[in-house]
Amino acid sequence: MTEILIDLIAIPSAYPPGNTIEICKYAEKRLKACGYRMQNYMNASPANNLIAHMESGSLSPSIVFNVHVDTVNPGLLSAWTGDPYQAKIHEGRLQGLGSTNCKGSMALHIWLAEEISRRGGIQRGSITFSFVADEEALGPNGTKLLRDRSILKPDILIVGAPTSNDLLIDERGVMWFRLTSHGTGGHAGDPTLADNAIDRLIRLLSLLDLKIFRKLHSRKQGKISSTVNVGKIYGGTNTNVVPEQAIAEIDRRLLPNEKVSEAFDEIEKALEGSDEPKSSYTLELLVGTNGFQGKSNGPGVTAFTDAISRRLNREARFLTPVGAFDGRHFAGDDIEIINIGPGGSSEGHSPNESMVLSELIDAASIHIDAIESLVGFNG
Repeated sequence: MTEILIDLIAIPSAYPPGNTIEICKYAEKRLKACGYRMQNYMNASPANNLIAHMESGSLSPSIVFNVHVDTVNPGLLSAWTGDPYQAKIHEGRLQGLGSTNCKGSMALHIWLAEEISRRGGIQRGSITFSFVADEEALGPNGTKLLRDRSILKPDILIVGAPTSNDLLIDERGVMWFRLTSHGTGGHAGDPTLADNAIDRLIRLLSLLDLKIFRKLHSRKQGKISSTVNVGKIYGGTNTNVVPEQAIAEIDRRLLPNEKVSEAFDEIEKALEGSDEPKSSYTLELLVGTNGFQGKSNGPGVTAFTDAISRRLNREARFLTPVGAFDGRHFAGDDIEIINIGPGGSSEGHSPNESMVLSELIDAASIHIDAIESLVGFNG
């Protein structure tokens, strides 16, 4: 698995542009001789998705493994102690871009697929490995595409995620929206003759902060919190020009029992209560998926909690969600969704990202144990 992970880090798949063609070719080449039915799906180049599927005599249970193979951009190379695409091992950690999020889980899933083949295949049900694109962009051309086209139809969905081999079975919803304010341009020497779009955007954001944002900390569902983050603000063309347009892009994380449609309506109604003319701003929904709350006693969760206990000599922990993973695209389906994988969540998206190799080895033992419990092996 370490060798596989080193190979994967050396294959750039950063978003933008999110080119996953070559990294999928690597997985396809390894799994071609393992008895899987292989298929590539690409709705928008270069976001390619690879599926490896194996069936027994029966189709149930349908076990689907899912891992995104794109990464974030490495950012400032000066912040890295080495080449982010050249893995290096030091004191039991493997460093490289995507080592934790999520090429570590990709290496694990490739090894699992090969190990299942080495053990003679599965006794019952079906098993699918999906290596997907477009996750870092929260886009529609990865897992969402495969779910919407019924290419992935799991009873149990196991998403590779950096959980340090514990379980994440709840997720918050995600809503990204864009607020654009409009004005009229003019000379900065006499701004009273113009209508400053940045000033308007500030007023609108202040209104949202007063009516909604600063109250979100009180919205909780158990340990899960509702949050907001203004992630982008941009506008204007030059310092001495009154801006005609200003834009803010905002991330809202929703509780499992909150709906995207309701959260967007809340924003819309708050803005309607402003003193700004309705034609002076535009509100757009960019991304919206609802959250979910899983059951802790399903067959998939039971198989993994038992496997974790056997390997780690402790009870499995159920984590509180922070990020968003691709299981959210199945939130409305009556299936088990489990996020689990090696690596700590704090490592992802950071310079000098690294993976504790012992977690990778533990993950292999936990996963193969859980798979055997769910579908059995022929060998």
